[in-house]
Formats: sequence, structure tokens, C-alpha cells
Amino acid sequence: MRRRGFLTLAAGLALAAGCDAGDGAGPAVKRLFVLEPTADGHGWDGIAGRLSTVLVQAGLVRTAMAVEWGGALGSAPRDAFGAFHGPFAREGRLLVTAMPMVAAAEIANTAAVVNAATPLARLVGDWTVLVVPSGSRLRTFEDFVARLRHDPAELTVGGRSEGGSDHVLYGMIGKCLGVDTRLLEYAGYLAPQDAAEALQVGRVAALLGSARALRPEIVAGRLRPLVVSSGARIDGIDAPTLLEADVRLEYSDWCGLLGPRDMSPGDRDAALALCDRIDAAPRWRALCASQGWSRVYLSGDEFRQWLRTETARTRGVLHELGLLKSSATTCRGSCVRRP
Repeated sequence: MRRRGFLTLAAGLALAAGCDAGDGAGPAVKRLFVLEPTADGHGWDGIAGRLSTVLVQAGLVRTAMAVEWGGALGSAPRDAFGAFHGPFAREGRLLVTAMPMVAAAEIANTAAVVNAATPLARLVGDWTVLVVPSGSRLRTFEDFVARLRHDPAELTVGGRSEGGSDHVLYGMIGKCLGVDTRLLEYAGYLAPQDAAEALQVGRVAALLGSARALRPEIVAGRLRPLVVSSGARIDGIDAPTLLEADVRLEYSDWCGLLGPRDMSPGDRDAALALCDRIDAAPRWRALCASQGWSRVYLSGDEFRQWLRTETARTRGVLHELGLLKSSATTCRGSCVRRP
């Protein structure tokens, strides 16, 4: 692990600098480490540092450190915590998780995220938009659907890394439309600029990506939005939702927090209480608004059950996309498709 930054402000010093004290209950944790994977495709770079800052400024912890975790994304829930055993209130550790980690664990045939760690909370989400160049012949989502149904193999869609949130969403869209998911053509790019270049030069016909990140290009008229994955329309993006387009699907590239697998009941309760206070903190809500993140808070047993369902759904799509040999939750030998 490599330290990204160490925030040494105590709650009292933060108050002296003009920071609020959250809900007035005082620091829940003396020292907290927020681990953030650095593997390509994780998609939530920098959130650990921002969260650590809010935690100290809001008086929820005395000190917080954002720590980069450079291991494999799929095994991060199993490996990142090491031999750490708490107690959480004295020195806690949290791991940033997101949909790409769920998919990576399935593709790598390691323990599912929900089983390899303690699911604590889903914090925020980032909606996805399907865009084409302003001069594209695909004027509407209906045009896109018609072409996809006519010949899926002729329509290449780009997005973030293969097997990641955009790829899984494209598979879900194809499935909902009755298209043979195995025929979908997808090109994954680790760098947003590479995906944008691929769209500009015509290597891909359309692009799936963060609505938050692509909005400036949409507002400037350089990209045309066809549909968004949110349940309601997004301000500044003139495009219908998938639900409005008769695709019964709502999908968010979510981000949340995990604890060590073997947390004691007391440590889990303390961690869940901290997550509740994070979501309620005005400074956290202000940060979400400024970053364009949607608060999709879900914690404890409800988050665990949701994560089980989401893992099964993701695994099924990965199998249909040809990235896994089996859609079963447990495979004998490797579940990864071999050439």
C-alpha cells in the first residue's frame, strides 16, 4: 500500500479552521484508513481522499488517511485488509468498492465481493449516457435500437474497460431489447481521451460513459445524447431515460464501502454508524452536489442483500457477453472463458 496523503487535523483543529462538527455526536473513530484501489478501470479515482477530508472537517473522525491499494482489483476485498483486526473505533479501515470490483472478482474467479468482505454501505452513483457525434445518422435512441436489432455485429459501442460498468450496461440493454448478447460488439478504453478519439474518428459508432463527465461536450453541441440510464431525466442532458424508451432498466455506476470480512458485531455496528453519519453530513452532501454524484445510500443488511442480487445479475450478463464460461455463482476450476 502507498500513502496518498495523511490528514492529521484533529476534530478540534478542524473546528478552529471554521469546519462544522457534523451531527454534534463527536468523532466516531480516532484514526481511519480509507483504502482506494488504483487498478485500471476502477473508475472512482480520488474519492478516498475527498471522503477523508470530509470525515475530518465534519468531526466524524479525529484523523483520516487515504491509502492507495495497488493489488488486483478482483482480489482487493480479500487482500487489502491484511491482518488488521481493529477495534474499529480506535483504528478503522474501509475499502472503496464499486461495480467494476464486483465484475473483476467474477472474471478473476476469486471470492465474490459480498463474501470476501463485510458490505457496509452504498454511498453514491454515477449515471450513464449513450452518446453519438453531433453529425451521426443515429438521431434518436430508436434509430440506435433499429440498427442494433438489424445487425448487432455492425454496431460497435465504446466505453470504459471491458467487463466494467459500461460493458455490463450495454449487455443489459441488448438483453432487454431481445438482441443476442453474444453478438454485441464492444470496445473498452482505459483512458477517457482514447474513447473520445475512437468516437471522433469512427472506430465506434456510439459511446457509453459518465453523464457527469460527458455533459460539457453535450452542452457544447459536440455530442448528441440518445438515452440516459437514470430513473428520471438529467438536468442539462436532453435525452429520454431507458425506462421512457421502454427498456425496463435503471443502472448506476455505484460506489460504496466495505469492511474486513471478520469484523466483530461491535466493529460492524460502529462502522455502520459512521456510514450513516457520512450520508447525513452536510459537507458530504455538498461534495456530492459539487461533483455531480447521486446519493444512493443503502447500508447494512439491505446493502448486503442488494449486493448479492447485483452480483448475480452482473455475473449473468458477463456470461452472456462471453467473458465467463458459466453463469453459476460457483465454478469448478476457472470460470473465465478461455480462447
